[in-house]
Amino acid sequence: MNPDQKDTCYRGDTAETLAWRVAELEQENARLKQENDRFNRILKSTPVFVFVITREYQIIYLNHSRADCHEQPTGMYIRDFVTLEDAKVLEAAITRTFEEQREQMVRIRSETTGRMLQTLYAPMKACEGEPLVVGVSLDVTEEHEKLDAIIQSKDKIAEELAESDRRLEIMVDNTPVPVSISDLETGQILYGNKALAETFAIPYDKIQDQVASNYYADPAQRQSLLGRISRGEPIRGNTLRMKTHNGDILHLALYIDKIKYAQRSAMLTCFLDISAHKQREEGILRDRMALRRLLDTNERDRRLIAYEIHDGVVQDMTGSLMFLQTGVSLIPTDTDGQVEVKRGTQLLANAIGEIRRLLNGLRPLSLEEGGVVAAIDDLVTRMMEDNFAIDFHHDLEFSRLAPSLEMAIYRTVQEAVNNARRHSQANTASITILQIDKEIKISVRDEGCGFDPSQVDPRRCGLSGIYERANLLGGEARILSSPGHGTLVKVILPLGDYLDSDEAGR
Repeated sequence: MNPDQKDTCYRGDTAETLAWRVAELEQENARLKQENDRFNRILKSTPVFVFVITREYQIIYLNHSRADCHEQPTGMYIRDFVTLEDAKVLEAAITRTFEEQREQMVRIRSETTGRMLQTLYAPMKACEGEPLVVGVSLDVTEEHEKLDAIIQSKDKIAEELAESDRRLEIMVDNTPVPVSISDLETGQILYGNKALAETFAIPYDKIQDQVASNYYADPAQRQSLLGRISRGEPIRGNTLRMKTHNGDILHLALYIDKIKYAQRSAMLTCFLDISAHKQREEGILRDRMALRRLLDTNERDRRLIAYEIHDGVVQDMTGSLMFLQTGVSLIPTDTDGQVEVKRGTQLLANAIGEIRRLLNGLRPLSLEEGGVVAAIDDLVTRMMEDNFAIDFHHDLEFSRLAPSLEMAIYRTVQEAVNNARRHSQANTASITILQIDKEIKISVRDEGCGFDPSQVDPRRCGLSGIYERANLLGGEARILSSPGHGTLVKVILPLGDYLDSDEAGR
């Protein structure tokens, strides 16, 4: 007898103990059946399909099915539930699950219900005998429809954006102004019209191969523009130096907006060629600088003439006058010819005074010696002797200026004050001269009878001289007046390089 086997008689088994063991087994079977029923109820209550499949794609278990579709799906094959095309997809996924022993996921539409199903296959673990695959299928129709709606909406939006881009391209193509659309970050030109190609000497079919920053004379300027755009600042008419594909320099006014193009952030730039205008401006500036040099030269010549006359002829005439006056004092009064000598002496004195007056007209001595503030102080003092009160206020940083600018300021004030004294019927006036940054601002005001500037006789040179001096020096003049409301003469003159030329010219 095998030692591991026990004799039933030895164990003392009886009918009673066997019955007890049978009852125990039945109780265990009932418990297992109860758990199995509960497990089946759980599976049948699960809102997804759970099934088991063989290598031949046969369903040997399904937790539940729709009665109106298949009363007994067990034993059917996967291909019985879907289209032939979807069956191939499912069977391929099942095969991979068996071969790779890992999960596979697919999504198909059920042929019987028309619902969209997402299925996950996994190798069945702890399975004795034939290997099996367990599958879980979830109805994702609503999510799929939402996704389809999103995709359709996205496609519609993309189509609308594309249509918007096409309309923009049509407008760009039909404008005679050079226009480019460039990527905001990289600067790549995404689109440009023929006018752009002609202006920058780019082959039209090569526009989209270009980078916008290559056409800035200073590429850093584009970065500056980008900074302004990012801050939301408008760019309207900024003038920049740009270069063509051949390296020629252009002066262009830029108008830039931030837009969306081809679903990218982009810069829409319109270019206005102002090269001809800039050349005219530069020509005017050159002419003005040449005129300023002529004015400086003229002032130097006037100063030299004044020096020559003052230090030469006037000194000789003054010496002659002194000798004659001494001679007259030595000649007895009853001597023949004394009257004629006295008359000649007086004429010589008058001539010296007239020459000194002319010298003051060429360049006032006070302006020559003390500068424009001292000269205007002297002018105010002399005019106040004629019972005409003048309030002179100034706030200036410089000490001396170039002779031409000093003379322009002096003559402007002199002419404006003379007009007020002669024509305003007032007995007071005010002069204000201020230096603000690189500009001189002159104001001469009276509270007299005023006049209509449009009715001034053009033959009167005083007012036109104020305008012309300001214009020649690159400034501006305004004369504000109306009958009964006094007169205000306002002149603004740029200092430019006059501050430095002051010391150089002296």
